[in-house]
Amino acid sequence: MPAPGAPTFHAVNTLVPIHTALKNLIDTGSAGLLKLYTSGDTLLGSITLTDPCGTVHSSTGQLTITQASNGAGVAAGTAAYGTLTDSSGTVYFSADTQSGTAAVAGKIVINTLTVAIGSPLALVSCTIG
Repeated sequence: MPAPGAPTFHAVNTLVPIHTALKNLIDTGSAGLLKLYTSGDTLLGSITLTDPCGTVHSSTGQLTITQASNGAGVAAGTAAYGTLTDSSGTVYFSADTQSGTAAVAGKIVINTLTVAIGSPLALVSCTIG
């Protein structure tokens, strides 16, 4: 096996409980949020997640996050990363963002990286694991 480029879990029986615990933390309180930030940590906007925030796939162990509704930009800038939080704002996961129309491993894919005040924000894909 080649050396991994990042820390990696290899067994599904490890991923399922880990990602189920993450999902449960994000679901604490009411619906969780995906918050988008610039590289300078300016909050650009939030997207409300479904409640529960997604599903853990028993065959792969992956957690797929789903949105309940589009968000809107509250500041202008370029999205660099996103965080997954519970309803009170506690951050449990973060990853780089990318714009697009299809899933990209290790990225939070959103409709656009260029955010303006009032512009719509939509989650295209966020699969963890």
